[in-house]
Amino acid sequence: MKLELKILSRIALWISILGIGAIVSDFGYSQSESFQGILDGFYFLALGIGIISTFARYFQRYSLIKRNVFVFDLLSICFTFWIFYMYVFVGVPFETDLLLENPVWLRIAVLFTFIREISEVQFNYKRTLLNPAQLFIVSFLLIILIGTFLLMLPNATFGRLTFIDALFTSTSAVCVTGLAVVDTGSHFTGFGQFIIMALIQVGGLGILTFTSYFSYFFKGGSNYENQLALSDITSSRKIGEVFSTLKYIILITFGIELFSGILIYSSLKNENFHSQYDQIFFSMFHAISAFCNAGFSTLSSSLYDSAINTTIFFN
Repeated sequence: MKLELKILSRIALWISILGIGAIVSDFGYSQSESFQGILDGFYFLALGIGIISTFARYFQRYSLIKRNVFVFDLLSICFTFWIFYMYVFVGVPFETDLLLENPVWLRIAVLFTFIREISEVQFNYKRTLLNPAQLFIVSFLLIILIGTFLLMLPNATFGRLTFIDALFTSTSAVCVTGLAVVDTGSHFTGFGQFIIMALIQVGGLGILTFTSYFSYFFKGGSNYENQLALSDITSSRKIGEVFSTLKYIILITFGIELFSGILIYSSLKNENFHSQYDQIFFSMFHAISAFCNAGFSTLSSSLYDSAINTTIFFN
């Protein structure tokens, strides 16, 4: 039974990874109607295998029900079944002006499936290969390169972006320096600006913070080598405090950003935005950029823009 579960988990993992690739292709390139149908079908395949893998995991290990991850899995499964129901029985394509494109809910569900499956993978850190400082640097370089590739996708910009400009922008976002060689507001599409916002968030917190805590959350533990490396990176005094420190870092960061985003949203005038989604995204982008001290703005004139330079509450 354990062998079958392991094989199923591997299949679900690789299908979910391909699902992330499909999402990148979906957002990054213009799709024909026929190919879009193929992508949507693959999303449903990834979700179906993910659900089967999750049920098999609980069937093999009943103790998972007692852990916090059960709530995440339950909500994810309910969310996925809701999507199945809406598509099959209602036929609603989930089109709304609050979201990027249709069918965004389907892609979010695939992303959740990927997070769940990748968190089950056992990563064993070896100090003989990289010390904590080197691991930290390598993680930043990896995110910068991924960000460079994403920013060069056709649908990320309104015009062509060279590799050097994409690399510079990605590095500036991840390292939260705020320097830009092209205008963020006019050169990048909504998709491109979302990528920059994500790079700022990951750079501000650190990719190891995300991956390590999610891995601990889903698996309920970690080996000694991983905890020792994280204690060096987070400057924790005790190895046992590593994951509680990571939890507080994530909760405090997201809490302040959410509260700040609400304050920014309430300080803006609706007539300055084309839609409610634009206003929400503007608030999210600037809350994250401000908290992470990134210095990026979607306004061409930055905070000197006439629409907000006299808004004392926003500033």
